[in-house]
Amino acid sequence: MKTNRTATRVKESPPIDDRMIDAMIGKTRPRIERAMKIIRRPQARVGVIPSPLGKLLVAESDRGLAALHFLFISGGERTLEMLRRKFDLIENEASARRIEKEIDRVFEGGIDATDRPVDLSLVESEFQRHAYMLLRKVPAGAVITYQGLAASAGKPNAQRAIGTTMATNPIPIFVPCHRVIKSDGTIGNYGGGVDNKIKLLRAEGFDVSRDLRLPSRAVMGHRHTKIFCRPDCSAARRADPNNALIYADSGHARHEGLRACKLCKPE
Repeated sequence: MKTNRTATRVKESPPIDDRMIDAMIGKTRPRIERAMKIIRRPQARVGVIPSPLGKLLVAESDRGLAALHFLFISGGERTLEMLRRKFDLIENEASARRIEKEIDRVFEGGIDATDRPVDLSLVESEFQRHAYMLLRKVPAGAVITYQGLAASAGKPNAQRAIGTTMATNPIPIFVPCHRVIKSDGTIGNYGGGVDNKIKLLRAEGFDVSRDLRLPSRAVMGHRHTKIFCRPDCSAARRADPNNALIYADSGHARHEGLRACKLCKPE
């Protein structure tokens, strides 16, 4: 009798149809996808290249350039460790040579490094990420002050934080921290060395003098009015310095769509 009852219960069990299977798979799919993402970490192609600035360690992911480190400065192992936390690293000669050629073209005036995609995976702070993206909007042939960049990031009193952000930039040249200067017109420090900052600025049109100041022909351009002036112009002094960029000369300002001030006539 027990056997018959068991058989009866088995026969009365509802069949498992395709809809039930689909529902069960649907419930487990998000967990499976999360697990697969952990297993399949993104890759970064790494290499060492020569450049006018010295030997560089470079790393490129599928999203863009993820790291660039000056090898004559300590910290290369730390950069590699940071990369290993985010990526599986593979040596790739073709990727390294491509980046090498792009840097050469920067020094030849052929391209602006900010045209290249970057991957900010090594940047943990949202403030720093925001500052880097704002900085990439400063064109070649122009610079911005630490105070101006802080104001653009919504924190006008955060000049020190901007200084730290520039010093820890994981992708110099392509996130152009060399385009950030002090409010007094001197070029300030640089993680890759002041000499390299001078080389980069000169490649972009700034004839930096021996006292590390910008050239006298540099002009002040206002990003809202689209007017550029001599630095000593009364109109320039009245304008909000936090919305200003400094251009190497009138030609660079005009190239960016600015027009000359009618008062000081900066030609």
